[in-house]
Amino acid sequence: MSQKVEPMVIITVVEDRPGVLYKVSSVIRRKGINIDAITVAPTTEAGVSKMTFLVNTDSNTINQLVRQIEKVPTVILVGSSPLKNLHSRELALIKVNVSKPSDKEVIYALTSKFKAQVVEEEAFTMTIEIVGPPSEVTSFINQLKTTTEIVDLARTGPVVLSR
Repeated sequence: MSQKVEPMVIITVVEDRPGVLYKVSSVIRRKGINIDAITVAPTTEAGVSKMTFLVNTDSNTINQLVRQIEKVPTVILVGSSPLKNLHSRELALIKVNVSKPSDKEVIYALTSKFKAQVVEEEAFTMTIEIVGPPSEVTSFINQLKTTTEIVDLARTGPVVLSR
């Protein structure tokens, strides 16, 4: 019987040393799992970082990955959870084409609806910042695509905390 594949998060607390990201991501790569997003940042403890991996897989595979990642010598702690069970936020910066006069009005209405911010406005482009749950960021981007041309896009991937 096959298990349900869903967005899952692997959180690792590691010693902040060169090569740790490579070692942990190699465990995931060897299992043939695509990493959809990675965030890495220092914790409040000196020399310790938290790495968050977003993958789409089932709970059996996640459990196997966690057991294998625990064996990496510089890993201090490993955990996993379905993305939906965590507090998660993602940041996106999106530059859009606003060469038509009506574009700006539509985009301002959309940014208001999603509580996004215009961080720069030029003659023919606008740069917008949105912070929110990954599904909300994706919904905003999809609605922008129906409104105007996206010139450039950068997303952080989810940053998560347990509930």
